[in-house]
Amino acid sequence: MSGAGGVDATTSRGRRGASFMHAVALVWAAGRGAFLAVVGLFALSGLGVAVLLLIGNALLHEVIGHETAADLSPDVWWLVAAAIGIAGVVSFAGAAGAGMHRLLAERTIRHCSEVVLRLAGHVPLREFDSPAFHDTLQRAERAGSSTLPIAMAVPQFAGAVVGTVGIAAGLATISPWLVPITLLASVPLWWVGRVNSDEMYSFSFGNTPNDRARFHIERIVHGRPSAPEVRAFRLAPFLLGRWSVLYDERIDGIQQLVRRFVRRSAFGSVIGALVLGGVFLAVLWFVRRGDLGLGSAATACVAVLLLANRSQQAASSLAQTLEHGRYLEDFARVSARADEVRPLAPVEVPPFARLQVEDVTFTYPAATTQALVDVAFSVSSGEVIAIVGHNGSGKTTLAKLLCGLYEPTRGVVRWDGRPLAELTRDGGLSPVGVVFQDFGRYWFSGADNIGLGDVDRVGDRAAIERAARQAGAAEFLADLPNGLDTPLGVEVDGGADLSVGQWQRVAIARVLFRQAAFIVLDEPTASLDAEAEAALFQTIQDLRAGRTIVLISHRFSTVRTADRILVLDQGRLVEQGPHDELMALDGHYARMYRLQASAYADA
Repeated sequence: MSGAGGVDATTSRGRRGASFMHAVALVWAAGRGAFLAVVGLFALSGLGVAVLLLIGNALLHEVIGHETAADLSPDVWWLVAAAIGIAGVVSFAGAAGAGMHRLLAERTIRHCSEVVLRLAGHVPLREFDSPAFHDTLQRAERAGSSTLPIAMAVPQFAGAVVGTVGIAAGLATISPWLVPITLLASVPLWWVGRVNSDEMYSFSFGNTPNDRARFHIERIVHGRPSAPEVRAFRLAPFLLGRWSVLYDERIDGIQQLVRRFVRRSAFGSVIGALVLGGVFLAVLWFVRRGDLGLGSAATACVAVLLLANRSQQAASSLAQTLEHGRYLEDFARVSARADEVRPLAPVEVPPFARLQVEDVTFTYPAATTQALVDVAFSVSSGEVIAIVGHNGSGKTTLAKLLCGLYEPTRGVVRWDGRPLAELTRDGGLSPVGVVFQDFGRYWFSGADNIGLGDVDRVGDRAAIERAARQAGAAEFLADLPNGLDTPLGVEVDGGADLSVGQWQRVAIARVLFRQAAFIVLDEPTASLDAEAEAALFQTIQDLRAGRTIVLISHRFSTVRTADRILVLDQGRLVEQGPHDELMALDGHYARMYRLQASAYADA
């Protein structure tokens, strides 16, 4: 048992040491210059206090025994002048250090946020379907919230250590024995902080799924897209109740921790106070023995109080660094992975002559069933392919595989014989443009919302206006207060709101601006009226020259003109061919088509 305990203790000490080094490395990476300036100013302040202590001791010795100022030696006035000058330096160092400290904190927060954003923006799309990845991001974001106390605590610890050393050196000139005894008073506080930080980290780590569920509810209540439904269904009391249950579970866990923290802290404080009381008793004993004069004893008492304060401050800063530094273990893994993930860049390849899907199977990371099973077909350049099927049949998943956003679990997608996964490893393919059902709605200007289709040409105003006309968005965008320069979103000052259908046209304009040779449209007409839908498909027909189009739609009136229709059912490709052939086959497609047509006929 002792052997196992020794291993655990060694491992725990190693993790605490690693946590401290992670914290120091983080603050150093965020702002080396500011870090050195803050530590230097804090150290100067601490050393200044130590020098003031020595000057005060010298002044006491000079003053004691003299009845009038005339009896004082000229050295006294030099000491007084030195004390005033050093006091000014200490005051300046403290004020300047506080200002630089805030700058360092902001740089540290920015550094952590940038790392998390870089990872989230560059990892493969499949990661976002993994609960483990979201837990990792959640912990990394929690580490980001810990960066402020870390940025404050690390320089404070360094400055307190320097100040402790300086004051200890001054006290040692009076009585060396008082130094180690005084330092013992900070040991209980350090022990309490260490144990408390370990327990708090363990609780926070295990509570991550609960926290994510709570934050999800907060986003629903805060978010504008979900606000109408929250009110229409009167969901606020229900959501608040579920949120309260999750938060109460967290509070209950923290309450149990705090009870143990309070008991531990009371014990540590009593021990520290007893040790400090023993130091003063030792000073009195030295005076009675004649080892210390009254002046030295007074100076020693002040030095003991200062040393106890600085050493406890160092212990407290270290405990705070260790507590929040434990979260940085997750952040360090995220940071290392973010450094490995290269920024996605457009991969320049020529448009394909043939896109081949060979026995592709795909399963989402957290799923127990396969989204696609042994799907095989090919797409030739210039074709218009439609994909149809019931909800959940795998249409959108297949579209993402064709764009290279997912890698097949089994099988391969080939772009003119080359595996698509190899081509898209460094970024998205330049000839590919896609509009998904959950397209982006950015709080940027109308022009920027369209220009994001090709960020390298975002300033090409003529091309943006042309894409807006092709998508049927030019007229309503021109009617906005500042035309294309109007921010889209009422959440922004001077912004304007768009209908869902108008937003969809902006998304279509975005992909048209990209000038892609291979375009994937996932339910592009879902929010369009009949007139806009007809105009869009006329645009698609106009774009056919030199382009390949994959169209996903539930409206069979729009897919019947496709060169070929792929029919998915429960992740399997069950039929393919032009509309007339599939109707003659009288299979899945024919039944769905007739069912929809009969609904219109009945109407």
